[in-house]
Formats: sequence, structure tokens, C-alpha cells
Amino acid sequence: MNGKRTGAVRLATVVAAIAAMVWGSAGTAAATEYRPYTMIPGHTYTLGEFNGIQCAGQLTSGIQTPDYRPGVALFGTTFFPFFTAPCAVELQVNWHNLDTGERGTATSRVVTFTRSSFQPSESTGDFFEIATKPGRVVFTVNTGSLHHVAAPAVEVRVLG
Repeated sequence: MNGKRTGAVRLATVVAAIAAMVWGSAGTAAATEYRPYTMIPGHTYTLGEFNGIQCAGQLTSGIQTPDYRPGVALFGTTFFPFFTAPCAVELQVNWHNLDTGERGTATSRVVTFTRSSFQPSESTGDFFEIATKPGRVVFTVNTGSLHHVAAPAVEVRVLG
């Protein structure tokens, strides 16, 4: 009986820890002050184009909000595949301006290429602008893959 109870307690602890990670990371990092550059916390893990395991990898993203570009967020990302196969991923950046109510989605295709059989693939990365208008803007990163784990949303202040 004691062994069954210990196993049940362990199982409950593991389930609670997983639930805390899943629901605890679903929040939005808030913009309390203006920052010219914000990294999106964590990574977006995805299978990449055509949902093949050979294109599994991670997206690392950041947002620039320079004062010389009013109402514009400059979004940069790189894709690092876990294997050496050349592949691509469709990046989807969803944004919502909390002050104006406007929202939209910007898409881009990030491509990798193979350097050699002993070195991992290298990403070309991508850098594009999103006209959000000034205000507090929430960004989320997704992919066109059926299977991906998204990084938490992040809120940034875009200057006017």
C-alpha cells in the first residue's frame, strides 16, 4: 500500500509540474517601459516545412522598435534545424496593438542550407518590418507547421 501511495504522489507531482510549465509559460511579457530591442523569451520549436522530422528545429526571434522609425516594429528571426538537412519554415508573426485595437499577421519564409555533413545547417535568417502604429503591441510567433510549440507572447512599446 505504501509503494502505491508513493507512486501516486510522484505521478501527481509530475502532472502538476508539467501543468505549471504549460500554463505558467502562456502569459505575456509586459512592456513596462520603452526598449529599443526585445528578445522574445524562449524559442519556437517546429518541424518546419512539410512537417518532416528532418526539418525539426527552433526559431529565435527579436523585435527592434527604433525611435527613428515611428509606428514600425522591425522583426528578426533565425531558424536552427537540429539536423543537417537544408529546409525552410513558414514564420507567422501575429500582432495586436492594445492601444488602437488593430491586429494583423506578417508571414515570412526562413530558409537554411547545409554547410557539410559534419556541421549543422546554417540559417539565412530573416528581418522584416511590421507597421503596427504607435502603442503597446503584443507579438506571438507561430509557424505553418502542424506541430510546433510557440514561445510566449511578448508586449513591446512602439514609439510614435
